[in-house]
Amino acid sequence: MPASPQRATAGGPVSPVPILLRFISCGLLAVALGILWRVTLAPPTVGIGSAFAGIFFLLLGFILGGLLWYARDARVRMRDPERIPDERLVFSFIVFAAMPFAVLVVVGAVWLLAFIIGAR
Repeated sequence: MPASPQRATAGGPVSPVPILLRFISCGLLAVALGILWRVTLAPPTVGIGSAFAGIFFLLLGFILGGLLWYARDARVRMRDPERIPDERLVFSFIVFAAMPFAVLVVVGAVWLLAFIIGAR
């Protein structure tokens, strides 16, 4: 039975739609958490501390979305290993969870340095 274009297998074509859906859903979740922060917790004037909080909420949305997609892929892979290749599982974790976390660490380090220096 030939592999369908929608099903990603080791020898078959890979559809870009699942990855595109991940980008869109993680982005929407990130923007939603950023807006939620802005309308609820953000002060009227955004300073250095609250700017980091805003960035944190944006990246937290992307990380949360990435972890949810990774968990979904892992569950599907446990049931049917042919449906989710190793590459997509690793790619999803690195791109949608690990990289936003790394960006958050770098932004946190820059924020901490600016805070120590005394930027206002």
